[in-house]
Amino acid sequence: MFSPIGNSKSLSQQIEEEITVAIRKGQYLPGQKIPTEKELCEIFKVSRTAVREAIKTMAARGIIVVKKGSGAYVSEVSIQNVSESLNMFFELSSNKDLILQTIKTRQLIEPIIASEAAKYRTKKHITLLQKNLEDIKKCDLLDSKTEAELDNAFHKILVSIPQNNILELLLSPIFNLMPKFKESVFAKPTDGDLLKEKEKMIIHHTNILNAIIDQDGDLASKSMKNHLATTHANYIKSQELKK
Repeated sequence: MFSPIGNSKSLSQQIEEEITVAIRKGQYLPGQKIPTEKELCEIFKVSRTAVREAIKTMAARGIIVVKKGSGAYVSEVSIQNVSESLNMFFELSSNKDLILQTIKTRQLIEPIIASEAAKYRTKKHITLLQKNLEDIKKCDLLDSKTEAELDNAFHKILVSIPQNNILELLLSPIFNLMPKFKESVFAKPTDGDLLKEKEKMIIHHTNILNAIIDQDGDLASKSMKNHLATTHANYIKSQELKK
């Protein structure tokens, strides 16, 4: 199934690639045990050090799971596993344009989600959104961390309404990241008028919520576009202030 590995400075990487290809081809299925460390050494004609490094890297990437005293198994494919990988990408990315790209991605997707939310919302969803809005209003003006989390929660509730696992998979890592970017995304005016900025957010959320309550998909989409246009403008403003 595998080919012997020749001399190379990156033996572990080659081993990792070979095993990964075999898994992708279905030669090892989710939950199935891959060859032991000793067997892999014999198959690839390499030392245990190279095999161990390859296994360690694959485990870190979530491709396999190492069970102590049992061996290495192909990871079960799940939305949770994929989501965790995306979370790690956003957390560790050094891309300077990541925030701006994230906002632009939201501008493309979230207006459609708002429209879908207006169509499929239930009384339970409305109650959750209303409570969230009240919590934001009551939040201490100086408690930026809690305010960011509540703001984030509002959007996550909207994404959950259409009950589309793929949407939640794609957007959850973005939403998990947004509170950490709160200060950069929402540029505060030089006069320090935090209340004015908070009131803008509340107005946007209220407009979106009212459209969803009325099941007006077009208005919900338009309101979300306006909200994210403000977010985009605030981010650009924040970058100009840093120059």
